[in-house]
Amino acid sequence: MSDIPLQSLVPAAQYLRMSKEHQRYSIRNQARAISAYASQHGLAIVKTYTDPGESGLTLRERPGLQALLADVIKPARSFERILVLDVSRWGRFQNLDQSGHYEFICFEAGVPVIYCAEPFENDGSPIMALLKQIKRLQAAEFSRELSQKVLYAQLLQAKIGHKLGGSRRFGFARVLVDEHDNPIQTLKRGQTKALNNQRVIYAVGPPEEVQVIRDIFAWYTRERMSVSKIARHLTEQAAPTGDWAVWSGSRVRRILSDELVLGVYVFNRTTQTLKSKARKNPPEALVKTKVTEPIISRVQFESAARRLRIRRHAVPPEENLAAVSRLLRTKGYLTGKLIDQCPYTPSTTVLRRQFGSILRLYELVGYKPDGWWRPRGAGPFTKEQMLDRLRGLYERLGYVNEVVINGDPMVPSVSILQRAFGKLTDAYRLAGLPHGRTELQRLGHDRGKARRSGEPPRKITTPRWPSLASRFSDDDLIACLRRLHKEYGFVTAQIIREDEDSPTPQLFATRFGSLLKAYECAGIENRRFDIWSRAGKARAAARRAKKLGAVSHSSERDGA
Repeated sequence: MSDIPLQSLVPAAQYLRMSKEHQRYSIRNQARAISAYASQHGLAIVKTYTDPGESGLTLRERPGLQALLADVIKPARSFERILVLDVSRWGRFQNLDQSGHYEFICFEAGVPVIYCAEPFENDGSPIMALLKQIKRLQAAEFSRELSQKVLYAQLLQAKIGHKLGGSRRFGFARVLVDEHDNPIQTLKRGQTKALNNQRVIYAVGPPEEVQVIRDIFAWYTRERMSVSKIARHLTEQAAPTGDWAVWSGSRVRRILSDELVLGVYVFNRTTQTLKSKARKNPPEALVKTKVTEPIISRVQFESAARRLRIRRHAVPPEENLAAVSRLLRTKGYLTGKLIDQCPYTPSTTVLRRQFGSILRLYELVGYKPDGWWRPRGAGPFTKEQMLDRLRGLYERLGYVNEVVINGDPMVPSVSILQRAFGKLTDAYRLAGLPHGRTELQRLGHDRGKARRSGEPPRKITTPRWPSLASRFSDDDLIACLRRLHKEYGFVTAQIIREDEDSPTPQLFATRFGSLLKAYECAGIENRRFDIWSRAGKARAAARRAKKLGAVSHSSERDGA
């Protein structure tokens, strides 16, 4: 190189890559070989791009090559050649066109790629192009063969029961063994084997972690707790977390689905060869080896696995239908609460999603519950029929509320009434029942007072439901209000209710929108504050008159 003037040297960039598996291609050795080639061919290395410890299968994980390709297409680049040791250092792409594409980008930009250790010149001739393509195929085939050998060796180790990579599983310990499977020590977090003839196996871990696993399975299978609730419960109890920071639903789910709790080590669940997309392997490709004693029974593990499949909606409807039929044969009846508490049936939410409704499920299993239920195809009751049932209940008991409605099998449930009328109070109003909040509270207070005193509750009956509204016209209602106002000096709902010739206050509110609007139509005081004030003054005057009468009567008796 000393014989060639510096001005005549062609600036070049070198690309160095070393994969983890092949240390003979070290960065330093590649740089020495490329430097010797540059000295012999009048090239001056002005820039270096490296990818140390990176695989040549993809471009995604090679920042050095990405930077090189980005600089090549820039007009103000500082080099005119690219030096690479050989074709395999450029990449072991499984698609040979991918390697040629990246090289063509450089050639199109006027920066050819030179392979220093290859026996051919990259001059673009047909023979040289064919040799280069063969070299690319050999580089890709080397990776495929090495991948198959590594996988075969891993499967053999898994069949023996040796652990292959990964962190410690919760509830288990990693034990280092020699070539004869004699234990050496228990590995802590971050520790790995030191020699090639050493292996790692699983063993049952700390007793407190084992107890946590048993509690998780008991809560999930027997008490029907969700994975998120189990995680919160463990956090509240300050349960040991092992190598994890905190408990979460995903970690609980991982424990519930791990067959290692049965003492079985499962390997080859997924395949991701040559940096391809990971895919699940079929069940026959799994390697299962007995490595420890089980800490959970097989029956309990399968129960948890079945519930996990149900949660993922992976169980077909036929299987869920068979489970509900089994529950019906065992108990003789079905309810939503019974289905949710059963360990082998899915939740009612899943059943509604699969069959449309719980009533449809009852029909399919041949169960007809007592009470408010109609078979599919017969059509639901009309709104008027629902209101008639509600009035009948009010006639029998003298009051209605959610408890008595849901407790009577002949009356639509509260949820059905809400779906039909929007609100329960709207159903009361349309049925002509007390529906105002204040009035319902007063009636409840009267019932509680009667119950505490041991008296039967006052029964309010209205035997003229159909004919009550037709008996009174708007003029009749206005005349009734004016008559009461002339008699008492004011009008309230209580006065209307106690008057024998007047309809109920609900009829006034239904006809005119509210009692205040009815007062306004009758031309009497319609402000609530004035009504209450006038009523209060009238009651106070009555009390004073009654008190004065009692005092005068007492004075007359004393004088006599």
